[in-house]
Amino acid sequence: MNSVLLNLRLLVMRLILLGFSTLIVSCASHQEDYNNSIEVFQQFSDLQSVINQEKDRLMIVNFWATSCPPCLREMPHFGKLEEEYGSKLKVLLVSLDKVDLLESRVYPFVEKYKITPEVAVLQDPNYSAWTDEIDSSWYGALPATIMIKGKERNFRFGSYESYEELQADVDSFME
Repeated sequence: MNSVLLNLRLLVMRLILLGFSTLIVSCASHQEDYNNSIEVFQQFSDLQSVINQEKDRLMIVNFWATSCPPCLREMPHFGKLEEEYGSKLKVLLVSLDKVDLLESRVYPFVEKYKITPEVAVLQDPNYSAWTDEIDSSWYGALPATIMIKGKERNFRFGSYESYEELQADVDSFME
C-alpha cells in the first residue's frame, strides 16, 4: 500500500513538473518582438518633433550605429537606466545606420540583445546641419548622448564605460 501511494505521489509530482516545463517553454517561445518600435525618420525635423513632445520628464537621446563598438558596449546601460528610473525619463536610441542595413543589422541587433528602450533610425543626409542643432560642438562622431528636459540640455560625446557613469550624469542633470 505504501509503495502504491509513493508511486502515485511520484507520478503526480512528475505531471506537475511536466506542466511547469511546458508552461515555461511556451512562454519562452512567445518573446516580445523588439522590432515593432523601430521608426525610420527621413528628416531630423521629424525626429525633433518626437523629442519635443517630452515636456515633463527627462528625455535621453543616444546616437549610435551597429558598426560602432563603443556604441554597442554602452547599449545595455540605457536599458537598465530606463528600467530603474521608470516614468521619470524616456530613452530614445537613434541609429544612424543606413536604411538598407535595417533588415540585416539593426533589427537583428535589437532582437538579439533584447534592447528595451525605443529604437529609431535617422536617415537625414544633411549631417552638418542637424548635428549643430543637437550641439554646436558635435561633429557627428559616435556615440553621442543628449539629455533634455524643457529648455535644459546636457550633451556628451563618447561612450559611457559603465552604468554608474551614465547614472551619475542623469542624477546630476535631474537635480
